[in-house]
Amino acid sequence: MEKITRSLKVGDEIPILTKTAYMPIDPNGRNVIHTDDYARDFGMRGALIGGSTLLSYVLEMLYNYFGQNWFYHGKINVSFIGGGAINGDIVTAHGVIKAIEKEAGSNRLTLDVYLENQMQEKIVVGEASCLKS
Repeated sequence: MEKITRSLKVGDEIPILTKTAYMPIDPNGRNVIHTDDYARDFGMRGALIGGSTLLSYVLEMLYNYFGQNWFYHGKINVSFIGGGAINGDIVTAHGVIKAIEKEAGSNRLTLDVYLENQMQEKIVVGEASCLKS
């Protein structure tokens, strides 16, 4: 968890998280969009990585910043947009402070959050908030 060493302000970005996207592909899986042949038939670059995996990258970034507070005071709402991600994509999670409000003797930070691929195309967008001590 990062300690606050300066005043936070609207527009500040929290530390990003970059990962190589990966999800095992099961050719016999229930959801065929996660197989190469099916996804390519519909114009995708390959088997799409599941939304829960993509969301986990954003959640990891938030946990790294807020620490245990995230489990007790965190809120998130996201949408999956664009062409998604495939195995091997380099994805980066971002969070930009858009509001700071006093709550319960602390500050609730509200952030615009997003996950983008190596082409800087957003594939997950939304909002998250948490108390920051």
